[in-house]
Amino acid sequence: MASIYVDEAAGSDLTGDGSQQTPYQSLAFALFTQGQSAKVLVRKDSGAEYEEPTQSALKKAKKGADGLEKKRKKAEELAQQAAQVQSEEREKRERLLEESKKIRLVEDAALPAAVKVGTNDTRMEGILCQSCMRRQRF
Repeated sequence: MASIYVDEAAGSDLTGDGSQQTPYQSLAFALFTQGQSAKVLVRKDSGAEYEEPTQSALKKAKKGADGLEKKRKKAEELAQQAAQVQSEEREKRERLLEESKKIRLVEDAALPAAVKVGTNDTRMEGILCQSCMRRQRF
């Protein structure tokens, strides 16, 4: 089993892969990505040698890795819920669209026939048309 390298000073959890050339920055992230039974070597600064972590640091890192795992599971759960809500909304919109396609507008025969008129048309009997202009400043 290959060793996983952690450099707390020069490593990166984003771009690191655990190799000696590109180490992780935190012990917790190394345990999270590689598994808690992985052999890990740590150094505090760039000039020091890689050493095995102390038991207390390893215990703390395992708790941190468990926290990262919980965050990952919570994020997956939230993403799944969001996808479910989105699919339900899409189904509802599609159902409403299909129902709206079934609606047919018909003219009521009991009422007088509709006539298209303009604003200056003389056929507008009993209709009062008022317009309001607003002053706008530029």
